[in-house]
Amino acid sequence: MGRLFGILRYRFNRLLSRGTGGQYLLLAVFAALIVVFGLTAGLVGLFSQGALEAEGIADDIDGGVLDSAWWSLKHVIDPGAFAEDYGAPWPVLAISLLLSITGLGILGVLIAFITSSVQRGLEVARKGNLPVVEEGHILLLGWSQKVAAILDFLHRSGGRRTVVLLSPREIGAVQDALKLHLTPWPNLDIVLRAGATNSLAELERVGLATAGSVILVAGETESSGAGESDIETIKTLMLISGYDGWADGRPTIVGEITQKRNVEIANIAASRRLPLVSTSEIVSKIIVQAARQPGISSVYGEIFSFEGNTVFVRECPGAAGHDFADVAHWYADAIPIGIAWQEGNRMAAALNPEPDYEIAEDEKLILLSAGDRVDFDASRVTPDWVFSGDEVKETPRLDRLLILGWNDNIDEILSELDAHMAGDAVATVLAAFDEEAARDILDASLPQDLKNLRLDYRQGSSINRRTLESLSPASYDVIITLADHSHGEDDPDARTIMSLLLLTDIARSVEMPHVVAEIYDGSNAPLVDTTLAGDVIVTPEMVSLQLAQISRHPVLGSIYYELLSAGGIECRLQPLSRYASPGRPVSFAELTVAAQRFNEVALGVRRNTAKKDEHAPGLYLNPAKDSRWVLEEKDSVVVLAQQLYE
Repeated sequence: MGRLFGILRYRFNRLLSRGTGGQYLLLAVFAALIVVFGLTAGLVGLFSQGALEAEGIADDIDGGVLDSAWWSLKHVIDPGAFAEDYGAPWPVLAISLLLSITGLGILGVLIAFITSSVQRGLEVARKGNLPVVEEGHILLLGWSQKVAAILDFLHRSGGRRTVVLLSPREIGAVQDALKLHLTPWPNLDIVLRAGATNSLAELERVGLATAGSVILVAGETESSGAGESDIETIKTLMLISGYDGWADGRPTIVGEITQKRNVEIANIAASRRLPLVSTSEIVSKIIVQAARQPGISSVYGEIFSFEGNTVFVRECPGAAGHDFADVAHWYADAIPIGIAWQEGNRMAAALNPEPDYEIAEDEKLILLSAGDRVDFDASRVTPDWVFSGDEVKETPRLDRLLILGWNDNIDEILSELDAHMAGDAVATVLAAFDEEAARDILDASLPQDLKNLRLDYRQGSSINRRTLESLSPASYDVIITLADHSHGEDDPDARTIMSLLLLTDIARSVEMPHVVAEIYDGSNAPLVDTTLAGDVIVTPEMVSLQLAQISRHPVLGSIYYELLSAGGIECRLQPLSRYASPGRPVSFAELTVAAQRFNEVALGVRRNTAKKDEHAPGLYLNPAKDSRWVLEEKDSVVVLAQQLYE
């Protein structure tokens, strides 16, 4: 008997474990048995003369089994029917009472099952386990603080879009994190799903086959785990590269790799068919460019963003057969900065070609403009402008650099600085590690030995005034404050802000060099602007900008890389005296002609001064060709030029 009871209990538990279907089936079987039991009331006087006088008993159907079944079922589903049996024989009343009590139990269990089903449904929705039925959507894979920045830039780019976000974090945590972003995104329909980004089943569940574009965001890791998030990205790249279930062909796909040393492996995983963005490489290049050229970060910030002027690639049949220099004057509201052409299954690009380069029929133009619709008129005349300016622009020398702080990108920053140095230079690094630990980290992470840069490491805190003053910060050519992870703090921006405040106070008594500040949270930028920092770089936003832009136009990956690389084509802030006489009126069309004389492309002007009723100080990229200024000696011309070293 005990064995039989155990078997029955086992079968009962198996049936319950099959989910709601098994539970409802078991409840229905039990209710049916109770109804069958109620048929016995017909044998104990249910249809006797006295019983039929009760309000709840009748023999209208057959006076037998069917009437008994109906009477029994009514008591099971409506326990209040017992009150209608008043006057029936006591055996009938006993069965009626038993049916009603059992019915109450069945009704309670049914309500519990329904409540449980609703709760499970809500839990499934909360966990994001439902499949996505979308087409042409933007698929965001992964989670980091860059996600909010990408959503922000997608919102600013205009147009209504559906964005599906698949991340390993719980949806509630993602919702809370996005709520901290104060800017609303009314034109974005954001669908949140939780799951592993390196699972093909999960990718198909979020509409990989029908996505219009895919952006892989590297996950957040602790400082000690630098590059570990790249492993997950590489796994996802392998899945996507081998996926052949696309509904309308492979969409635009871009992936983020945190460490440059992992880019080669990621390219192999992606079969070298997908554009990749290296976070450490972008951050290091932008920081070094800002260190070399004060004010240049605002130029790159606008070019990479959706606001203001950015880079577009478009066909222009009217330009074919003409020189690149002539075509530059045929655009009233755009600047040709290069050419692009199809090379196999990808688009290749070249920036700043020679002014006499003849544009071919199958080539497209790379334009800097405020939108993809531009005013092109081949009848516009090239202005007659002759100015004998300086032939050579001295490359800014950085012989002594002070770096305050340490993070995962320190190796790339030092390598990039080394690539830009023309001779022996010294970089003093101040961080919390002891010297042996710091050198061990660099020995393991530096891609190659430093050739033009010598490292002078100091252990200490950048928010200690005595430590800062002992370094004589005014004696350096540039100071770089990094988002510091060496002290193990959760908010590295706090240390950056405090370091800048100390430097600002020290600057009251001595003249300080140019200061470049790296921060992680864009909301802290207004605080940093009140300090002496000349270039403020919100590194997650810069990376997010490139990811979002390249997801729309993959060719931008190679263009942006060229703009930031050492020894290639770069944005420069050149002195006005190279192109025009200070204090005399000059138009942007005339500056364009003057820049072409040096094989450069004029992109705009950066005003440090302005007279009354003229353009205010600030950056003016892609101004109208007929814009005129009376520029002063301290003003600069923004150009695209080949980087030269002494």
